[in-house]
Amino acid sequence: MINTRSPESGFTLIETLVALVILAMSAISLLGATEAHINRIGALENRAAAQWVLENYLAEMTLGLSPTPTPAAMNGAAFAVAVNLVPTQDTDLAQVDLTARGATDGRDYSRLTGFVDTTSKGLPAP
Repeated sequence: MINTRSPESGFTLIETLVALVILAMSAISLLGATEAHINRIGALENRAAAQWVLENYLAEMTLGLSPTPTPAAMNGAAFAVAVNLVPTQDTDLAQVDLTARGATDGRDYSRLTGFVDTTSKGLPAP
């Protein structure tokens, strides 16, 4: 029997398998990069939500309200707020250092510093 097929007529099985392996390796690396990107976006969302919680907390303190140390969940994430009152040279003014910690993991997500009037708001003296 005579082989009538030209050597340049197409791919062999080995060449096809090598091409599939290269394609699979590329897909795996792309999947890893996508997963890392999703994790970074999730962490960014948590930090933004923690910042919102702290801004709301400081606004409540400025208005003379007594905010709870565990505010409502923001963007699906729960945070606990740690408050540190620091005296200033002005006796009627206190520096407030706020830290938002994850309610489940205890990790610090955001920090905020502000100032509140201690005389008219009923805040304890630092």
